[in-house]
Amino acid sequence: MKTKFISLAIAAIFVLPAFSAAETVPVNSVDDGVPAQEFFTAEPVPMDVQAEVKRLNKFVRSIRTIKGGFVQTAVNGSMETGNFYWRRPGKLRIEYKNSPLLIVADGTNIAQIDKELETIDQIRISWTPYKFLLSRRFDLSKGVELVGIEKLPEQTRVTIRDLDGEMDGEFTLVFAEPNLALIGWTWENAYDGQVDFILTDTVEGEKLASSLFVIREQDRRRGGRRR
Repeated sequence: MKTKFISLAIAAIFVLPAFSAAETVPVNSVDDGVPAQEFFTAEPVPMDVQAEVKRLNKFVRSIRTIKGGFVQTAVNGSMETGNFYWRRPGKLRIEYKNSPLLIVADGTNIAQIDKELETIDQIRISWTPYKFLLSRRFDLSKGVELVGIEKLPEQTRVTIRDLDGEMDGEFTLVFAEPNLALIGWTWENAYDGQVDFILTDTVEGEKLASSLFVIREQDRRRGGRRR
């Protein structure tokens, strides 16, 4: 059940149009105990891995709320759009425009609600890739395997893996540069391939109602059963 839900949730949620990037060349780098593989582009941007990790940690921790739209794409060519709400830590809501799916994280669990099938599937956030984004103390140097950092003049991409190996695949956070902002993320694994999720027209810091992040039976279109 856990594996099935994770796969469905990833396929339904984690997607964004592939980001363009110059060809990268991996250069092994381990500095003062920080596991990392530093990536430089054909036109590399000077980067200190530890300083970059600290900068991104500080930025993500400073986020209180983000709302906006999104574009989600998958390797099979599917594309979805809708509304996105995030309140740190642990709260998330993804409303699809042309799909019966609704994703809600309440701080402990994350639910995939299908208004057409009238079902709700729930698992703990810690069992999904969202745990990287929704953790109480976001940290790219602890509790995750830092696979690499790719830095371009207009974009920084940070790729991590689950340290204990329970979560298959790699999760990449994408930030705009030089004015730091969260653009979106990519989840890539053997089951689903690559799923991308890009944010659009975002607003940061606006108060978001707590009711957005409550997993409720009435979020379904009609009554029905709970799976």
